[in-house]
Amino acid sequence: MRRIGQVVAALLSLALAAYLLAVVLPGVLGISWHDTSSELASIPFWDIVCLVGVWAAGLWTHTILLRRALPGLTRRRAFALNLGGSSVANVLPFGGAAGIGLNYAMLRSWGYNRVQISAFATVSNLVVALVKFAIAITGVVALTFMPDVASQLSRPTSPGGIAMMAVVGLLVISGAVVGARWRHGERTNRLAEGFRQMWVQCVDVLRRGWRGLAVGGIGYPLLQMVLLWSCLVALQVHVSLGAVVAAYAIERLLTLVPLTPGGVGVVETSATAVLVGFGADATGAFAGVVLFRVFSYLIEIPLGALVTAAWFARRHRSAAVA
Repeated sequence: MRRIGQVVAALLSLALAAYLLAVVLPGVLGISWHDTSSELASIPFWDIVCLVGVWAAGLWTHTILLRRALPGLTRRRAFALNLGGSSVANVLPFGGAAGIGLNYAMLRSWGYNRVQISAFATVSNLVVALVKFAIAITGVVALTFMPDVASQLSRPTSPGGIAMMAVVGLLVISGAVVGARWRHGERTNRLAEGFRQMWVQCVDVLRRGWRGLAVGGIGYPLLQMVLLWSCLVALQVHVSLGAVVAAYAIERLLTLVPLTPGGVGVVETSATAVLVGFGADATGAFAGVVLFRVFSYLIEIPLGALVTAAWFARRHRSAAVA
Protein backbone atom coordinates (compact mmCIF):
# COMPACT_ATOMS: atom_id res chain seq x y z
CA MET A 1 0.00 0.00 0.00
CA ARG A 2 2.82 2.37 0.78
CA ARG A 3 4.36 1.82 -2.66
CA ILE A 4 1.00 2.47 -4.31
CA GLY A 5 0.69 5.72 -2.38
CA GLN A 6 4.15 6.79 -3.54
CA VAL A 7 3.24 6.05 -7.16
CA VAL A 8 0.00 8.04 -6.85
CA ALA A 9 1.87 10.95 -5.25
CA ALA A 10 4.43 10.90 -8.07
CA LEU A 11 1.72 10.89 -10.74
CA LEU A 12 -0.15 13.74 -9.06
CA SER A 13 3.08 15.70 -8.77
CA LEU A 14 3.83 15.24 -12.47
CA ALA A 15 0.25 16.22 -13.37
CA LEU A 16 0.59 19.39 -11.29
CA ALA A 17 3.87 20.25 -13.01
CA ALA A 18 2.28 19.79 -16.44
CA TYR A 19 -0.72 21.92 -15.45
CA LEU A 20 1.50 24.72 -14.14
CA LEU A 21 3.58 24.77 -17.32
CA ALA A 22 0.72 24.37 -19.80
CA VAL A 23 -2.02 26.46 -18.20
CA VAL A 24 -0.96 28.58 -15.22
CA LEU A 25 2.29 30.00 -16.57
CA PRO A 26 0.93 31.15 -19.96
CA GLY A 27 -2.14 32.61 -18.26
CA VAL A 28 -0.23 34.52 -15.58
CA LEU A 29 2.53 35.89 -17.82
CA GLY A 30 0.64 36.15 -21.10
CA ILE A 31 3.05 34.05 -23.15
CA SER A 32 2.70 31.01 -25.39
CA TRP A 33 4.82 27.92 -25.83
CA HIS A 34 4.79 28.44 -29.61
CA ASP A 35 6.51 31.83 -29.27
CA THR A 36 8.89 30.41 -26.68
CA SER A 37 9.93 27.51 -28.92
CA SER A 38 10.51 29.96 -31.79
CA GLU A 39 12.81 32.00 -29.54
CA LEU A 40 14.77 28.90 -28.53
CA ALA A 41 15.09 27.70 -32.12
CA SER A 42 16.72 30.99 -33.10
CA ILE A 43 19.80 30.49 -30.89
CA PRO A 44 22.99 30.10 -32.95
CA PHE A 45 24.82 26.77 -32.73
CA TRP A 46 28.01 28.27 -31.33
CA ASP A 47 26.06 29.97 -28.55
CA ILE A 48 24.78 26.55 -27.54
CA VAL A 49 28.35 25.25 -27.54
CA CYS A 50 29.41 28.08 -25.23
CA LEU A 51 26.46 27.38 -22.90
CA VAL A 52 27.46 23.71 -22.73
CA GLY A 53 30.97 24.82 -21.80
CA VAL A 54 29.74 27.01 -18.94
CA TRP A 55 27.47 24.21 -17.71
CA ALA A 56 30.32 21.67 -17.80
CA ALA A 57 32.64 24.09 -15.98
CA GLY A 58 30.03 24.38 -13.22
CA LEU A 59 29.84 20.62 -12.79
CA TRP A 60 33.64 20.38 -12.73
CA THR A 61 33.82 23.11 -10.08
CA HIS A 62 31.27 21.31 -7.92
CA THR A 63 33.49 18.22 -7.91
CA ILE A 64 36.11 20.29 -6.09
CA LEU A 65 33.68 20.65 -3.18
CA LEU A 66 32.86 16.94 -3.16
CA ARG A 67 36.49 15.83 -3.36
CA ARG A 68 37.57 18.14 -0.53
CA ALA A 69 34.65 16.97 1.61
CA LEU A 70 35.70 13.33 1.11
CA PRO A 71 39.49 12.89 0.86
CA GLY A 72 40.47 10.22 -1.65
CA LEU A 73 37.39 10.63 -3.83
CA THR A 74 38.37 10.69 -7.50
CA ARG A 75 36.97 13.26 -9.92
CA ARG A 76 35.21 10.56 -11.94
CA ARG A 77 33.42 9.29 -8.86
CA ALA A 78 32.59 12.84 -7.79
CA PHE A 79 30.87 13.36 -11.15
CA ALA A 80 29.02 10.07 -10.65
CA LEU A 81 27.79 11.12 -7.20
CA ASN A 82 26.65 14.50 -8.45
CA LEU A 83 24.85 13.33 -11.59
CA GLY A 84 23.44 10.12 -10.09
CA GLY A 85 21.98 11.83 -7.03
CA SER A 86 20.66 14.76 -9.07
CA SER A 87 18.99 12.45 -11.58
CA VAL A 88 16.97 10.67 -8.90
CA ALA A 89 16.15 13.89 -7.06
CA ASN A 90 15.00 15.59 -10.29
CA VAL A 91 12.60 12.81 -11.26
CA LEU A 92 10.80 12.10 -7.99
CA PRO A 93 8.80 14.37 -5.67
CA PHE A 94 10.70 14.48 -2.37
CA GLY A 95 13.49 12.95 -4.45
CA GLY A 96 16.28 14.41 -2.33
CA ALA A 97 16.10 11.51 0.13
CA ALA A 98 16.30 8.99 -2.70
CA GLY A 99 19.31 10.81 -4.14
CA ILE A 100 21.05 10.72 -0.76
CA GLY A 101 20.29 7.00 -0.51
CA LEU A 102 21.82 6.34 -3.93
CA ASN A 103 24.94 8.36 -3.05
CA TYR A 104 25.26 6.41 0.21
CA ALA A 105 25.06 3.09 -1.64
CA MET A 106 27.66 4.27 -4.17
CA LEU A 107 30.07 5.36 -1.47
CA ARG A 108 29.67 2.12 0.47
CA SER A 109 30.39 0.12 -2.69
CA TRP A 110 33.61 2.13 -3.11
CA GLY A 111 34.81 1.13 0.35
CA TYR A 112 33.97 4.18 2.48
CA ASN A 113 32.71 3.52 6.01
CA ARG A 114 29.72 5.10 7.73
CA VAL A 115 31.78 7.64 9.66
CA GLN A 116 33.47 8.91 6.48
CA ILE A 117 30.15 9.11 4.63
CA SER A 118 28.45 10.91 7.52
CA ALA A 119 31.28 13.43 7.71
CA PHE A 120 31.15 13.91 3.93
CA ALA A 121 27.40 14.52 3.98
CA THR A 122 27.67 16.90 6.95
CA VAL A 123 30.48 19.01 5.50
CA SER A 124 29.18 19.17 1.93
CA ASN A 125 25.59 19.91 2.98
CA LEU A 126 26.78 22.56 5.44
CA VAL A 127 28.72 24.38 2.74
CA VAL A 128 25.82 24.14 0.28
CA ALA A 129 23.33 25.37 2.90
CA LEU A 130 25.51 28.36 3.82
CA VAL A 131 25.93 29.32 0.16
CA LYS A 132 22.20 28.95 -0.51
CA PHE A 133 21.43 31.16 2.47
CA ALA A 134 23.87 33.79 1.19
CA ILE A 135 22.30 33.62 -2.28
CA ALA A 136 18.82 34.00 -0.79
CA ILE A 137 19.84 37.07 1.21
CA THR A 138 21.51 38.58 -1.86
CA GLY A 139 18.37 37.91 -3.87
CA VAL A 140 16.21 39.64 -1.27
CA VAL A 141 18.53 42.65 -1.31
CA ALA A 142 18.37 42.77 -5.11
CA LEU A 143 14.59 42.59 -5.10
CA THR A 144 14.27 45.25 -2.43
CA PHE A 145 16.72 47.88 -3.60
CA MET A 146 16.83 47.59 -7.38
CA PRO A 147 14.87 50.60 -8.72
CA ASP A 148 12.91 48.62 -11.33
CA VAL A 149 11.44 46.38 -8.65
CA ALA A 150 11.23 48.75 -5.70
CA SER A 151 8.52 50.79 -7.43
CA GLN A 152 6.41 47.64 -7.80
CA LEU A 153 6.64 46.29 -4.27
CA SER A 154 3.82 48.53 -3.11
CA ARG A 155 1.50 46.45 -5.35
CA PRO A 156 1.32 42.92 -3.94
CA THR A 157 -0.08 41.55 -7.22
CA SER A 158 2.82 42.80 -9.34
CA PRO A 159 5.57 40.36 -10.46
CA GLY A 160 8.07 42.04 -8.15
CA GLY A 161 5.69 41.91 -5.21
CA ILE A 162 4.90 38.24 -5.80
CA ALA A 163 8.59 37.39 -6.05
CA MET A 164 9.41 39.34 -2.90
CA MET A 165 6.72 37.63 -0.86
CA ALA A 166 7.83 34.23 -2.19
CA VAL A 167 11.45 34.83 -1.17
CA VAL A 168 10.60 36.07 2.32
CA GLY A 169 8.17 33.20 2.88
CA LEU A 170 10.65 30.60 1.71
CA LEU A 171 13.40 32.04 3.88
CA VAL A 172 11.18 31.77 6.95
CA ILE A 173 10.07 28.22 6.09
CA SER A 174 13.61 27.08 5.23
CA GLY A 175 14.98 28.52 8.46
CA ALA A 176 12.30 26.73 10.50
CA VAL A 177 12.92 23.40 8.75
CA VAL A 178 16.70 23.61 9.08
CA GLY A 179 16.39 24.62 12.72
CA ALA A 180 14.06 21.73 13.47
CA ARG A 181 16.36 19.24 11.75
CA TRP A 182 19.39 20.62 13.57
CA ARG A 183 17.74 20.34 16.97
CA HIS A 184 16.54 16.83 16.20
CA GLY A 185 20.00 15.89 14.95
CA GLU A 186 21.59 17.16 18.16
CA ARG A 187 19.33 15.08 20.37
CA THR A 188 19.85 11.98 18.24
CA ASN A 189 23.59 12.36 17.86
CA ARG A 190 24.16 12.68 21.61
CA LEU A 191 22.99 9.11 21.91
CA ALA A 192 25.21 7.82 19.12
CA GLU A 193 28.68 6.54 19.92
CA GLY A 194 29.89 7.33 16.42
CA PHE A 195 29.12 11.03 16.69
CA ARG A 196 32.49 11.89 18.21
CA GLN A 197 34.33 10.08 15.44
CA MET A 198 32.28 11.83 12.79
CA TRP A 199 32.93 15.20 14.44
CA VAL A 200 36.68 14.58 14.44
CA GLN A 201 36.47 13.60 10.78
CA CYS A 202 34.52 16.77 9.94
CA VAL A 203 36.98 19.01 11.73
CA ASP A 204 39.89 17.34 9.96
CA VAL A 205 38.21 17.74 6.55
CA LEU A 206 37.43 21.41 7.21
CA ARG A 207 40.93 22.11 8.46
CA ARG A 208 42.67 20.44 5.53
CA GLY A 209 40.32 21.30 2.69
CA TRP A 210 38.62 24.60 3.54
CA ARG A 211 40.11 26.35 0.51
CA GLY A 212 38.76 23.77 -1.90
CA LEU A 213 35.42 23.74 -0.10
CA ALA A 214 35.17 27.51 -0.51
CA VAL A 215 36.18 27.38 -4.18
CA GLY A 216 33.72 24.60 -5.00
CA GLY A 217 30.90 25.91 -2.82
CA ILE A 218 31.05 29.46 -4.16
CA GLY A 219 32.32 28.76 -7.68
CA TYR A 220 29.46 26.45 -8.66
CA PRO A 221 26.58 28.88 -7.98
CA LEU A 222 28.57 31.73 -9.53
CA LEU A 223 28.96 29.71 -12.73
CA GLN A 224 25.26 28.83 -12.57
CA MET A 225 24.45 32.55 -12.46
CA VAL A 226 26.79 33.08 -15.39
CA LEU A 227 24.92 30.30 -17.21
CA LEU A 228 21.54 31.96 -16.55
CA TRP A 229 22.90 35.31 -17.72
CA SER A 230 24.41 33.65 -20.82
CA CYS A 231 21.08 31.98 -21.64
CA LEU A 232 19.36 35.37 -21.53
CA VAL A 233 22.08 37.03 -23.61
CA ALA A 234 21.87 34.25 -26.21
CA LEU A 235 18.19 35.14 -26.57
CA GLN A 236 18.99 38.86 -26.65
CA VAL A 237 17.25 39.49 -23.34
CA HIS A 238 19.23 42.24 -21.62
CA VAL A 239 18.65 42.67 -17.89
CA SER A 240 20.72 43.99 -15.01
CA LEU A 241 23.01 41.90 -12.85
CA GLY A 242 20.60 42.40 -9.95
CA ALA A 243 17.81 40.82 -11.99
CA VAL A 244 19.93 37.75 -12.75
CA VAL A 245 20.92 37.37 -9.09
CA ALA A 246 17.32 37.75 -7.91
CA ALA A 247 15.99 35.29 -10.51
CA TYR A 248 18.69 32.75 -9.66
CA ALA A 249 17.97 33.12 -5.93
CA ILE A 250 14.28 32.45 -6.58
CA GLU A 251 15.15 29.47 -8.78
CA ARG A 252 17.42 27.93 -6.13
CA LEU A 253 14.93 28.42 -3.31
CA LEU A 254 11.95 27.06 -5.21
CA THR A 255 13.80 23.89 -6.25
CA LEU A 256 13.43 22.99 -2.56
CA VAL A 257 9.62 23.08 -2.83
CA PRO A 258 8.54 19.41 -3.06
CA LEU A 259 5.19 20.00 -4.78
CA THR A 260 6.67 18.94 -8.12
CA PRO A 261 9.95 17.17 -9.04
CA GLY A 262 12.68 19.80 -8.97
CA GLY A 263 10.04 22.52 -8.54
CA VAL A 264 9.03 22.19 -12.21
CA GLY A 265 6.38 24.75 -13.11
CA VAL A 266 6.76 26.68 -9.87
CA VAL A 267 10.38 27.60 -10.60
CA GLU A 268 9.83 28.68 -14.21
CA THR A 269 6.82 30.84 -13.36
CA SER A 270 8.47 32.61 -10.42
CA ALA A 271 11.89 33.16 -12.02
CA THR A 272 10.26 34.55 -15.17
CA ALA A 273 8.08 36.82 -13.04
CA VAL A 274 11.20 38.23 -11.39
CA LEU A 275 12.84 39.00 -14.74
CA VAL A 276 9.62 40.58 -16.04
CA GLY A 277 9.51 42.65 -12.87
CA PHE A 278 12.92 44.00 -13.82
CA GLY A 279 11.62 45.03 -17.23
CA ALA A 280 12.48 42.01 -19.39
CA ASP A 281 10.26 40.88 -22.25
CA ALA A 282 8.04 38.07 -20.96
CA THR A 283 8.55 35.66 -23.87
CA GLY A 284 12.32 36.17 -24.02
CA ALA A 285 12.67 35.92 -20.24
CA PHE A 286 10.68 32.70 -20.12
CA ALA A 287 12.67 31.22 -22.99
CA GLY A 288 15.88 32.09 -21.13
CA VAL A 289 14.64 30.46 -17.93
CA VAL A 290 13.55 27.35 -19.83
CA LEU A 291 16.94 27.11 -21.53
CA PHE A 292 18.69 27.49 -18.18
CA ARG A 293 16.50 24.78 -16.67
CA VAL A 294 17.40 22.44 -19.53
CA PHE A 295 21.01 22.65 -18.36
CA SER A 296 20.48 22.91 -14.61
CA TYR A 297 17.68 20.34 -14.33
CA LEU A 298 16.56 18.41 -17.40
CA ILE A 299 19.89 17.30 -18.89
CA GLU A 300 21.01 15.83 -15.57
CA ILE A 301 18.21 13.23 -15.68
CA PRO A 302 19.39 11.15 -18.68
CA LEU A 303 23.08 11.68 -17.86
CA GLY A 304 22.54 10.67 -14.25
CA ALA A 305 20.49 7.66 -15.35
CA LEU A 306 23.39 6.48 -17.53
CA VAL A 307 25.86 6.96 -14.69
CA THR A 308 23.61 5.09 -12.26
CA ALA A 309 23.02 2.25 -14.73
CA ALA A 310 26.79 1.91 -15.26
CA TRP A 311 27.34 1.79 -11.49
CA PHE A 312 24.65 -0.87 -11.04
CA ALA A 313 26.13 -2.95 -13.87
CA ARG A 314 29.65 -2.71 -12.43
CA ARG A 315 28.35 -3.59 -8.98
CA HIS A 316 26.47 -6.60 -10.37
CA ARG A 317 29.61 -7.85 -12.16
CA SER A 318 31.67 -7.45 -8.99
CA ALA A 319 29.08 -9.42 -6.99
CA ALA A 320 29.01 -12.13 -9.64
CA VAL A 321 32.80 -12.48 -9.58
CA ALA A 322 32.83 -12.63 -5.78
